[in-house]
Amino acid sequence: MARAYTAELRDRVLRACERGGLSRASLAALFGVGESTLYRWQQAWRSEGQRAAKPHVGGPAPRLDAKALDTLKELVAERNDRTLAEYAQELDKRAGVKASPPTLCRALKKLGLRRKKEPARGGAGPARARPGAERLAGRAGQGGPQAPRLP
Repeated sequence: MARAYTAELRDRVLRACERGGLSRASLAALFGVGESTLYRWQQAWRSEGQRAAKPHVGGPAPRLDAKALDTLKELVAERNDRTLAEYAQELDKRAGVKASPPTLCRALKKLGLRRKKEPARGGAGPARARPGAERLAGRAGQGGPQAPRLP
């Protein structure tokens, strides 16, 4: 991603353009900016008389407003082991807001909330020794007496 240029650099480049003497390509190379960037700066200066960059206007409005975020907090407080899809389904029922699982994940991070859903693990059952555990146990004593094996 391109870096943001300072207002001071933009002003210096435009002043150098006004003085003339150098081509747009050589000025762009001298100041380390792209030729198309320099061209756009000149166009803005000529048409609008503006040397400073236009303010950032933001992006699309967030899908989850304050009411939806409050509802999401309530859902997490009630039961925090839901999946993101379950949160989305319940949020649609209660607040009438359709949101994707990634949107809900970002909202939970924004709120500082965690889903305490643990990753899937092995099922319940008797504990089994790792393969080769008997060989390792035999090496530990270096041939000395070993503990009796229990059933």
